[in-house]
Amino acid sequence: MAIKKTWAALTLALCVGLLAACSSGNTNNGSSAAANDSSPDKKIKLVFWNTSYPTIDENDKTKKKEDFYIYKAIKRYEEANPNVTIDIQDIPDGANAMTKFQTAGIANNGPDITNLWSGNYTLDLKSYIQPLNSYLDQSAIDATTGWNSVTENFADQGTIYGIPDGSDGTIGILYNKKLLAAAGVDPEQSPPRNAQEFMDMLGEIKATGVTPIGSEEDGDFVYFLDYWFAQTVGTAGINDIVNGKMNFNTPQLLDVMNGYLQLYRDGYVLNDQPQTQFYNGKVAMIFGGFGYINDARAALGDDLGMIKIPDFNDSVMVKGGGVGGTGADFVVSKSSEHPEEAVKFILFLVSEEEQSARFKDGYGKLLNMKDADVGSLTEDPLIVKQQEWASEPSTIFWPDNIYPSELSSYISSMNTLVIKQQLSTQDFLSKLDQKRDEILAQK
Repeated sequence: MAIKKTWAALTLALCVGLLAACSSGNTNNGSSAAANDSSPDKKIKLVFWNTSYPTIDENDKTKKKEDFYIYKAIKRYEEANPNVTIDIQDIPDGANAMTKFQTAGIANNGPDITNLWSGNYTLDLKSYIQPLNSYLDQSAIDATTGWNSVTENFADQGTIYGIPDGSDGTIGILYNKKLLAAAGVDPEQSPPRNAQEFMDMLGEIKATGVTPIGSEEDGDFVYFLDYWFAQTVGTAGINDIVNGKMNFNTPQLLDVMNGYLQLYRDGYVLNDQPQTQFYNGKVAMIFGGFGYINDARAALGDDLGMIKIPDFNDSVMVKGGGVGGTGADFVVSKSSEHPEEAVKFILFLVSEEEQSARFKDGYGKLLNMKDADVGSLTEDPLIVKQQEWASEPSTIFWPDNIYPSELSSYISSMNTLVIKQQLSTQDFLSKLDQKRDEILAQK
């Protein structure tokens, strides 16, 4: 699933202050100091900064590390490649990981391999990342999805800086069938086609005394509003906004903002622990994707339903989709002395066999393999549907990964004021343009 990234830019800024502590030589946390040698007998150690594979079970602290998927995968790889040792080191996920990677990159003592958030979170660090085009066969690229998210300027072709890591699925609406049935609503048979029909449905739910939507304090900008933005202007339009060729403050996006704010004016949204409220039957629906399904299924059983977010109106450029896709990737440090071996290990981890093993082990990602048959791996129809949605062209790659990280943080913080009606929708869009212009001026 898509991860919330509100404070990423603030944490990355700390890197400047950390530089004084960086050394120019390699350390135990950096890449191997051994010279590269193509000899099959040469022993190679790859340092892997693990930011996303779980190695601790909060519900079972006695679980041994060798029982977690990533350690089992490493064992399989080392047995098949006896000249290679993988030194896995756990690094906290998110902005801290990117800050640490940037700091190590400046000091030229980064790991051989690490996981990063994809899009501009990766591309902003390209000075410290090894371009991978010369290490990748076209067959490997053709077999998987998500390459735009790791390619210069999000293009179909160009310099590739990462290898996509699975899929987060597509953000939709999870709903409580029992609560909606009590309101005479069946969105599976008659899904709302636009924002007005969506609000009409929410009005019927509210009339039963149930709050229709549970949302995060920032109004689920990343999961919900960002989709209405992106489908209105298209992915190319998001790029144009980022590059200053188009503004946020346009009549189309102002219309979106006013429609979005109406949800709050009509009392359809509760901004307080949305997952807990949904699982306890206190709200009828939440915005979420694959990452929420297992917990929601455990709480609601057969009463759990899922539909796509309705289009904002009939004029949008992208219809019937959502935001999602590959939100993370593997990268190879420019300081790595074994980039070819590093890429081989990454391609092993993202192979269909290993992605399937990871999925069955309970690690929270879908497969980013084309034509993946998740139905052979799970009996939950909503998870199968998530895999199908993720492969559809109407799924728009996470816009918050296309925005500069500093802008993504700013958008979420300002949207918090909008939903509290402390900032007008037009002032909100104008402030986003001002912030975008400041970021462009700094480049």
